[in-house]
Amino acid sequence: MKLNPEAFKMLAKHHAEQFYKDPSAVKKYKSHLILAIDGTSLNVPLTEENLATYGNTAKHGGRPRPQIGLSCLFDVLNRTFIDMNTASCKFNERTEAIVHVDNTIDVTGNKLCIYLFDRGYPSGEFFLDLMERKVSFLVRLGSASFRREQRGMDSDDCIVDIVFDKTRISASKKEESAKRLAVAGSITLRFVHLKLDDGDDEYLATNISGDLFDTKEICSLYRMRWGIETVFDDLKNKLQIENFTGEKPVIMEQDIYATFYLSNIINDIMQDIAAEFTSEDMLKHKHEMQLNRNIAIGIIKEDLILVILEKRSRKRASMMETIVREIESNILPVRPDRNFNRPIGKLASKYTNVRKRCF
Repeated sequence: MKLNPEAFKMLAKHHAEQFYKDPSAVKKYKSHLILAIDGTSLNVPLTEENLATYGNTAKHGGRPRPQIGLSCLFDVLNRTFIDMNTASCKFNERTEAIVHVDNTIDVTGNKLCIYLFDRGYPSGEFFLDLMERKVSFLVRLGSASFRREQRGMDSDDCIVDIVFDKTRISASKKEESAKRLAVAGSITLRFVHLKLDDGDDEYLATNISGDLFDTKEICSLYRMRWGIETVFDDLKNKLQIENFTGEKPVIMEQDIYATFYLSNIINDIMQDIAAEFTSEDMLKHKHEMQLNRNIAIGIIKEDLILVILEKRSRKRASMMETIVREIESNILPVRPDRNFNRPIGKLASKYTNVRKRCF
């Protein structure tokens, strides 16, 4: 109860800082780090303290359901968490996103970055916040977001003026936000329209110049955001982040940030192993191959603690080499363009409150 959860968060950030100090290890796309920001929620045990701390997501009259909000900044190319914050279940994603943007430089240094956002983030004030910080961003627009500008596009890739008229200013819920929009008057962004495989239309907004990224590259860039969805799957289904060791908020946040730290360690080890594969190794297989993440995560989360506890350096090195070789022996073909339907509604907690099955 006396262990501050922030200790694990600081360890995770320290690990990430050391990674970004090695330029030979850091992957970039056209000289930029590609960073995705998104939020998710975690089911937590039903207690009065948790309801008071994190809030209730149940519908009116339904059984109470406390959840922790989780906002993350994730490097999709290097599969590294740069920042993570816990919050109440109804946290403001845009506010947390700006905090992540401000914290980026502490971990990555002065590297060029592009931030990717899903359709829950765009708003006039949010765009102003990003542009004031002079960062590059790419945001997916919902069907109702800046609909007037979407319909007024004269091509699939064009420059658009977003005017903050009286309707948009009055729609702002806070007086300070309304004043900011009124003072700004308008902003200019680049809108990109693309047709999805299922025939739906998708619109993207960005401040990235067409000279730097053409239309096709912008579309490819946004698809990289899927990396944060896959790491959320790793956290929830492979590292079992919702399988807590206790019911108290301080215990659960220890578990969350410890899993955050472990995820960075696992991805770091896997990237080192993947980097050892040569073109000759790949030619042995008919298809492009990759490490089996399920098996790799299972191996590391079971054996890494034994390596850390081993006091003899030679034995520790031998144990680590065994882990690496076992992961290397489990590879599978890359299967591009897969997609999965999200379940509708809130899912009940699938873990017991009295026994943690992993670690």
